[in-house]
Amino acid sequence: NTNQPSRRDILKWFAGVPFLPLGAMGTAAALAGCNDNNDTTVTPTVPAAKFKNATFTSMSAPNLTNAAAMATTTVASSLSISWDDGSKTDYTLAYKPFFTTGDLVADGKGGKILAGGYFDINNQPIIDKSKLGQERQFFSDCPDGSSLISFKQATGKDFTDADKKALGVTGNPVFHVVQFEYATRDQSLASMYGLLPSPIAILTLDQDPKTGHLSLVKYHNVDTSKVNGLWITCGASLSPWGTHLSSEEYEPDANNVAGTYLPVFSKNLFGDSTKGNPYHYGHLPEVTVNTDGTGSIKKHYCLGRISHELVQVMPDNRTALMGDDATNGGLFMFVADKEKDLSAGTLYVAKWKQTSGVGPGAGDITWINLGHATSDEVKGWADKYKITDLMDVKTNDPLDASYTKIRFGGKNNWVKLVAGKEREAAFLETHRYAALVGASMGFTKMEGTTVNIKDKIAYSAMSYVQSSMIDKTTDIQVQGPKAGAVYAHTLKGSQVDTKAQR
Repeated sequence: NTNQPSRRDILKWFAGVPFLPLGAMGTAAALAGCNDNNDTTVTPTVPAAKFKNATFTSMSAPNLTNAAAMATTTVASSLSISWDDGSKTDYTLAYKPFFTTGDLVADGKGGKILAGGYFDINNQPIIDKSKLGQERQFFSDCPDGSSLISFKQATGKDFTDADKKALGVTGNPVFHVVQFEYATRDQSLASMYGLLPSPIAILTLDQDPKTGHLSLVKYHNVDTSKVNGLWITCGASLSPWGTHLSSEEYEPDANNVAGTYLPVFSKNLFGDSTKGNPYHYGHLPEVTVNTDGTGSIKKHYCLGRISHELVQVMPDNRTALMGDDATNGGLFMFVADKEKDLSAGTLYVAKWKQTSGVGPGAGDITWINLGHATSDEVKGWADKYKITDLMDVKTNDPLDASYTKIRFGGKNNWVKLVAGKEREAAFLETHRYAALVGASMGFTKMEGTTVNIKDKIAYSAMSYVQSSMIDKTTDIQVQGPKAGAVYAHTLKGSQVDTKAQR
């Protein structure tokens, strides 16, 4: 083919390329593509050759020599296409948002909705009253985890002309689920971090089949009232069956509720600072998109109550490796009873046998079985139990041998289980219980999780290697670097846990 490639050609070539999950607010740029919105010929001339591979160039971070570039999303990288004859073609990339949080956008019902807007348990706007006479609905300035989902991924079927008409699109319908982690501050500049229930939205996008250009058609705010709202939603992933797997990080400490964000969060969500239950947060929400661009949400309570971050479901559609964005966090794994169903299964936590402490270190992993539960079971426990029903926790040494010293959130705890409440503690006080049974609870900021299916290697990314990984208070004792590290896990079959059970 001696013709020059059009954007349509490029999109075709990339149809079979396995990209990593796209980060929030980068999605528009990735699919809007090569700095134009048309299907015209792209220069320079491409020789008669076939597509071989693609790479993205790096760019220097903007600095104060161009302060304006630091205040926006700056793109100075390019896409480089290599051809099988050894030649190469470069394409300039650009960033093109289709809206900004705080904009009024179409709600699909003939009205407008505030993008990133916060809502209470009755789906009424939460109002920022910090400046008299300037009252307005709170909205997030921090979109985080997101999932781009094709119509077929979401619904299990190809779209029809009737579907397109119902959705209001003229090209290809695409859904984008996006969650909003927090609002930085109110209008008086007081911090609002963690004090508002995280919204989550489904965007219906119209994709030009010729150019890949995306445009927003409507914005649907997902009703989270049935799951008691969402708590600090950070990383997210797309499940193999086309749902959005969300997160709730920094679970509130049930032993010190007054010292957490929960009372103010509860006041903003329920109108009552005492109504929020710490055991309702720190779980795994899952969003299902409907054919009409609306959606529903459920929380899975049986994957452990931890500082949930990115979850990676393996190709068996049952095994999930989880991120835990905590100080004194753990590497957790969940194996569901059934494929494509996270509502019941067995929870595991890693035991690290260190083989090197140099740099970020290395270790061999074995798995401790924390127990089996259903989501409904754990939700029932969450509704009725307080921490004192499960364990007694002291923050000063009780000088009593019946208590076990553990590390929790960078501090010492002395813990004694209530007899017969081991299962409940495993799923509601997961961090403390895992430490009690000997898990390696020294990881920090374990935020990223992914898998290379072809090579059977999973990866866990620590955004910082600090605190409990370097202070020699646990069995994880490495050097750093503070800037973080990525750990590779070699996957294989016929694994057994520490009790020699599969």
